[in-house]
Order: sequence, then C-alpha cells, then structure tokens
Amino acid sequence: MIVFTLTNEDTDQVWVGTAREGVTPEARFEQIQAALSQGIDHAFYDELKKFGAHAFTPSLFAVAEDRLELQEMVEEALDSFNAKSLVGIKTVKAGTTQSALAPKPKARATRVKSAAGTATKPKTAKPVKEKLATGRTGSAAKERAIKAGIEAEKARIAAAKAKKAQEEADEMKAILAGLDARGSTLSRR
Repeated sequence: MIVFTLTNEDTDQVWVGTAREGVTPEARFEQIQAALSQGIDHAFYDELKKFGAHAFTPSLFAVAEDRLELQEMVEEALDSFNAKSLVGIKTVKAGTTQSALAPKPKARATRVKSAAGTATKPKTAKPVKEKLATGRTGSAAKERAIKAGIEAEKARIAAAKAKKAQEEADEMKAILAGLDARGSTLSRR
C-alpha cells in the first residue's frame, strides 16, 4: 500500500491519497481523472475541473506494510504538507458497479427445534473473524505473531468443540432422566 501526494502547482495545495500495492501515484491519478466525468461530489474534483490535470503533480510519499502504518503515514503527510485528504475518494458513482446492480439473495432465518420441542429461535450469524496471513512475511516478529494467532484460533475452536460436546451430553442426560422418570411411573400402574 502506498501514500502519495498530488500537488496543485498553481495554488501549492497538496492532496494526500492512498493506493493499493502495485499502483503508482500516476496510475491512481489517472483513475481519479477518469472518474471526473462521473459527476461525483468531492472538493478535489472541483479543483481538478477548475485547474485541469496539467496543474497537478503526483508523487510517492511512502510505502506502508500494513493498514496501521498506512494510517500513520497518511497523518504524517497531512501534517507535514498541511494537506487535504483524498483517502476514500470515490472513482465510481454509487450503485453503478456490477456488484451493486446484481440481484441480492434473500436472507432467510432458519429455525432450530429445541429439546422441549415447542420453542424455536433463529440461528445467529457467526461473527466475522480476522484473516491471518500465511506464508513468508519477511519479518520474524510478524511470523511469530501470525503463528501465535493461528494457535490461539486453534485453541478457541477446540474449546468451542469441547463446550458443544459437553452441552450435547448434558442435554442427552436430561432427556434420559426424563424418560427414566416417566418409565418408572408407568411401571407402577
């Protein structure tokens, strides 16, 4: 991920933006220029219309390894140049992408029958878990942190499986106890 600056040579106003790894500041500026015709409302687009693309000079400010470092670099660039932020600038109008136009699947709540058989409740959605990197990172500290995260995830999964098994065993005991109690009263009749 990179942090780049766009300097308006006419006004000396600096804009700070970000781009994915492998995208040059010049390529990102071209993406922004191409989006100018979309009619997206942003102060930079107004300035770009007023002064033209030739008035801006793109340059690389920093390369970041992760999102936290990227955020720190953006803040540093904003402070050092007294700049305005391009972070999050839209290059496509909302609702015009293929994914936005595609039909959405209808969400259905599935019902689970409880042990008593009378009450029902919808299943809850699983929380989104953080993705862990795999492979070589180039940093021993990062690799240790990734391995620790993987081990913690494995331990959490094992604990959840053990808890589920214990809950199922307790439920089965309760069902069997209920059957035993019912069976003993029938034999007395």
